Amino acid sequence: MECRHITENEIAEIIHNGKIDYRKSQLQADDCHKRYALEGNTDENQYLRVIVAECGDVLTVITCIDLKQDWPCSCH
Repeated sequence: MECRHITENEIAEIIHNGKIDYRKSQLQADDCHKRYALEGNTDENQYLRVIVAECGDVLTVITCIDLKQDWPCSCH
């Protein structure tokens, strides 16, 4: 997240206000293996895709991507 200049608040924005990209989601998987690709603009005008996994009442962030800017970074 840090190397892509994405904050936890921005991820929360997309989780709450983003739209599901059904082409990038994996909704046919069984429980606890479904992946949702949520996309939208943040208040700071970043267009993000956040991939989350849902298991019961718990959402786990898998990854996040800035779709407008390709940040040069090596995430370890």
